Amino acid sequence: MRIEVLPSAGTPVLPYLEDKLVIVIDVLRATSTMVTALANGCQAILPVLTPEEAFERRLEIPGVLLGGERRSMRIEGFDLGNSPFDYAPEKVGGKRVIMTTTNGTRAIRAAAEAKAVWMASFLNLESIVRAIHHLKQRISLEGIVIFCAGTEDRFDLPDTLCAGMLIDALGQDIQLNDLGEAARMIYQISKLNLLETIEQSDHGHRLLELGFEKDVVYCSTANILPIVPALVDGEVIWQMESL
Repeated sequence: MRIEVLPSAGTPVLPYLEDKLVIVIDVLRATSTMVTALANGCQAILPVLTPEEAFERRLEIPGVLLGGERRSMRIEGFDLGNSPFDYAPEKVGGKRVIMTTTNGTRAIRAAAEAKAVWMASFLNLESIVRAIHHLKQRISLEGIVIFCAGTEDRFDLPDTLCAGMLIDALGQDIQLNDLGEAARMIYQISKLNLLETIEQSDHGHRLLELGFEKDVVYCSTANILPIVPALVDGEVIWQMESL
């Protein structure tokens, strides 16, 4: 099986996506937050590109919440930011959330035409691996694209570490592009010190400076949420792991 890793939301993705499974990763923090929100009872997340689009969509959906960030901070007029801890059960249970973030929601929207689009983070990585094996048994899968959201169209170490952990867990019977090989090597070098490595990354350091240490620690925690979020008809929903 061929696996290609893309470095950022600004990467041109077509024609990469035809007949492929795309796995979007934005460790700090969009996909980590989406996984958490769905685990806490959120009905669906609608990824949009801009705050203006979010405000417009809110007029169409009664009771919907707005969530997201710019420069890592909650957008003025929004109900929620991009911290997983904003998406507690009492806030998002049974609700739909329109979300826009600097990197993650752009990557999801760019991947929307793929055969399937899933959201991964350290939090749910084991479930993603298990779901890939189940999917391969059911359909012909031309390949996988691991779409790292990056940081403002640049390489992002936390996303790449997560991609490497995913590749490492899939075993040896795979073919990788150069960034995939690099991601696996970076993960293998760093796996015993994941949190420290993420804290020292550019994105991690910025969040620590803004007071989001709790977010960084949580988003660096592996395999605590057994769900597979999937993009279905423009909404990110909890897709049952058994597929």
